[in-house]
Amino acid sequence: MDQAVWNSNDLGISLAAFSGRITIFKTTLKALNYPPYFRFLLDIDHKQFGIECCGYKSEGSHQLPEKMTREHYDIKSMDMVKFIFQTCGWDKKYTYRIKGIAMPEHRMIVFDLTTAQKVAEFRRSE
Repeated sequence: MDQAVWNSNDLGISLAAFSGRITIFKTTLKALNYPPYFRFLLDIDHKQFGIECCGYKSEGSHQLPEKMTREHYDIKSMDMVKFIFQTCGWDKKYTYRIKGIAMPEHRMIVFDLTTAQKVAEFRRSE
């Protein structure tokens, strides 16, 4: 896992095991043209994760709010995040950030999970 520099223009997501949260960065949503509906794709054999624009009837679709009140969008998916952490051998105490690559011809962003960066350690208040 590289400690690459993160540029604010990079497409990205972050995953946090303790909360089961997938955070989609604004740059990623903008690159997808703020789709009304999207879904996640996971290729474990190649350790790739994708966000694909789709229709509301598509299997696994999520609806993006019409008004974005923050610079990112969070989705809770405890089972998916837990599975990704186990498959990738990531430390559950950390949040991981992954840069994405736009694939406009497929209306999707692809994330190589092998390039994930540790960014924060979760600390429970006692």
